[in-house]
Amino acid sequence: MNVLAMRGGLVRILGAATVALLSTGAALAQTVTITPNMPATPDMVKHLPEAVKSRGTLNVATTDGNAPWVFVDAASGEVKGVDADLINEAAKRLGLNVKWDVIQFTAGIPGVESGRYDFYLSAMADTKKREDVVNFIAYSQEGSGVIVPKGNPHGIKVMEDLCGKRVAIVTGSLFPDIVEKLNKTCKSPVILSETADQTGPYLAVASGQADATMNTYGVSNYTLKTATEGIQTQLELSPVPLFAPANQGIAFSKSQTDLMAAVGGAMQAMKEDGSYQKIMDKWSVGDGAVEAFTFNAPLF
Repeated sequence: MNVLAMRGGLVRILGAATVALLSTGAALAQTVTITPNMPATPDMVKHLPEAVKSRGTLNVATTDGNAPWVFVDAASGEVKGVDADLINEAAKRLGLNVKWDVIQFTAGIPGVESGRYDFYLSAMADTKKREDVVNFIAYSQEGSGVIVPKGNPHGIKVMEDLCGKRVAIVTGSLFPDIVEKLNKTCKSPVILSETADQTGPYLAVASGQADATMNTYGVSNYTLKTATEGIQTQLELSPVPLFAPANQGIAFSKSQTDLMAAVGGAMQAMKEDGSYQKIMDKWSVGDGAVEAFTFNAPLF
């Protein structure tokens, strides 16, 4: 074999080994071990990684269209809402700024896993299934609702009324599992369609391409009540009782437990001094406040 080729191959092998060692070292460098339902405490801010401290910025991803939790202000282009206020205040307490990146919902967890973002939040439920790939800070509680055309022409009043109907949902949400479970009791199954675009299901219902959609109750209630134009003015929340109560979570890579602990510590301090409740009340979601911030606390 050519000596240069052998040397090149050796360099590639050593390079790969070095990357693997560095990755292992980064994982070993984490000082906090996360356990189920672990409470956050204010002193956890001491775990803020030096690399993040030196950078001075948190790279945070979110998704537009989830007001009052999070949305992009049309006039200023700023990220606003409960999530924005909470994270901006937590970052301030850590001596950091926030760089917001607005992405599709389906790109949230992959973006966190890859290290592109420090964390992701946008009215996302903390579930056991999602905890297979990421960790969560539980920061609020929500249920889900069924959205229908104005006047509820199909008479959808309970979940079973969705049987045989066309239901549009956002890809990557928790709703496909809910529909799958419902279909086991339906004589005529729910006809499910999915879209990555957050407003796609609303558009489908408003245009008659779907009979209903599902979304976080707080998002639906706020959006439909405050809409003065556009497709949301053609929709309403159905009488279907709230379902799938969940802890909403901030998603972190499993290799970034120290950063998660530091953010959780800052938020718990906000809880204890009343700042957290003030923000929740500002956006009329105070009844969804958690008693304490916890790590990995899925309700299903």
